[in-house]
Amino acid sequence: MKFLNPNKLSFEEIQVSIRNWLIETYSQAEAVFSKSSPFGQILAVIQEFGQLIFYYIEDAIVESNIYTATKQRSIYGMARLTGHNPTRSISAQGTINIKIKPGADAPINASYILILDKTKITCINNNKKYFVQLGNINGNLRIPLNSTEITPLKVIQGELESQTLTGTGLALQSFTVLSKNTIENDLIYITVNGETYDIIDSLYDMNKGDKKCIVKTGISGGIDIYFGNEDFGTIPPLGSTINVQYVKTDGFSGNVYSKSSSIQFKFEDMGYTNTGEEVDLNKVLNVSIEKPLILGSDSENPELTKLIAPKMSRSFILANSDNYINYLSRFNYAYVDAYNTFDDDYIADDNVVYLFLIPDIAKRLTTNSDYFTTKLQNFYLDSDEKQALIDFIDMSGRQVMGTELQIVDPIITKYVANIYLRIYDSVDQNTLKGDILSKLTDYLLKVKRRDKIPKSDIIALIENVKGVDSVNMSFVSEANERAIIDGYYVQKVTSIDKVRGITIVTDNQIMLKTDEDPNLGLDDFGDIKIGLNEQPIIRGGWYDRFGNYYDDGISHNQYSSVNLVVKEVIRESLSIRMMNNTKTNLK
Repeated sequence: MKFLNPNKLSFEEIQVSIRNWLIETYSQAEAVFSKSSPFGQILAVIQEFGQLIFYYIEDAIVESNIYTATKQRSIYGMARLTGHNPTRSISAQGTINIKIKPGADAPINASYILILDKTKITCINNNKKYFVQLGNINGNLRIPLNSTEITPLKVIQGELESQTLTGTGLALQSFTVLSKNTIENDLIYITVNGETYDIIDSLYDMNKGDKKCIVKTGISGGIDIYFGNEDFGTIPPLGSTINVQYVKTDGFSGNVYSKSSSIQFKFEDMGYTNTGEEVDLNKVLNVSIEKPLILGSDSENPELTKLIAPKMSRSFILANSDNYINYLSRFNYAYVDAYNTFDDDYIADDNVVYLFLIPDIAKRLTTNSDYFTTKLQNFYLDSDEKQALIDFIDMSGRQVMGTELQIVDPIITKYVANIYLRIYDSVDQNTLKGDILSKLTDYLLKVKRRDKIPKSDIIALIENVKGVDSVNMSFVSEANERAIIDGYYVQKVTSIDKVRGITIVTDNQIMLKTDEDPNLGLDDFGDIKIGLNEQPIIRGGWYDRFGNYYDDGISHNQYSSVNLVVKEVIRESLSIRMMNNTKTNLK
């Protein structure tokens, strides 16, 4: 019997319809089915279960579409089905130097010490775990106690963990390895009955009899491992012991960019002498950083996965600009671009892929710095980072033969922001300015636009700050002010010498007329224009045409990177407060 109105599908309406139907059918008083009665409580429990069932159905429908899914596991799983392998977290890697401490051999009756492969160390500054990767056949490093030489050691962030599986003897065996921690993307070591298996990308990369396997980000979490068949690779025998060793990583937070002597490490494992005695390595070794521990990154952003999964390269090679952009997006850069110059008349660099990378400044800030005070070096990659990235791509084996890489440094251009305010008398000006700077900092750290930085974005942000009635702003360009001071500016002109087959870049000096304002860096709306390979920043440290010096930082007593000027203070009457509340509710 149908007693539910299909137009009334809210849970409360369904419950009311059921209770009314029971009352009419069994001619009972309404109190019999109230929540205080046993039957009413049963109805309430059934309602709760019904809600959960519908929630699960709705969740299943939402999570089954990669564009509407919100859970990382769902997005990663569906991306795997499209052929894309989402990137898990990547460990920071670098090099430390070790040297025998003077006089360390005196209390030790031995000629040398041994450092074992995978020796664990801790960085005292960030309390992150690392381990030594020696990579030699013997699996250890021998250092004479009377040595005065410096020995470099490669170190990797993370902790090693392993699981043991059992072979089934079937073709195309697959296993899922789950862990409570993030499994590193590349550092996975697999053995079958003690024999090492190489990890490749595709079944067709295996020849008959090759001891190889495939490792992918798990469809249901963790990692999935696939072995071959009789024609591709080998089949692990029935009952064979499959050992999977992997690294539990902290991703981006494991990076150590500094080479400062203040960075300290502590060995967690013991070393050994040639006589077999244990040695506290912290007592016999001095440790310093040779190459910063970098390239650590967090797992692939699910929103990025949604964008790049349909563009997955089935060939697993870096053949074009899109491939490089997708591949390098794993490193949590704020912006990644790759391009070539096929469309010019100069063919000598047609095999060069230019990489333009901007670091995520928010992740490089220290506890005592912000966007306006952090070092300018944090806005681009240093030589160590660039070389490490090129080495990483080269070691991946995905680069097309004959292709050269060149990482382009961003061209830093400086601007200051002058913000003019009309505020209410009910707010404290210092608190208001602090709120505005907080919102502005957050915007500048997260902005992804590569064409312009519009004034309207910042105005809209500040308009929503409590206590602001009206706001206007302007940008001042260092390049424009310098041109007006000097009376000219330099324009780069590129030409092709077809006889010698080279590109010639010349400086063309543009002279300004009296009182001419070239408006360099700004468009007709006063927005910041972003040119090719340019990285505009809101920072001072320069003079304008009127002789005003803008301090590099934030100051409320002199010109600086951001100048907050209160032009007018007005009384916030009751009617104005009511009007503002109405405006807020309409948003």
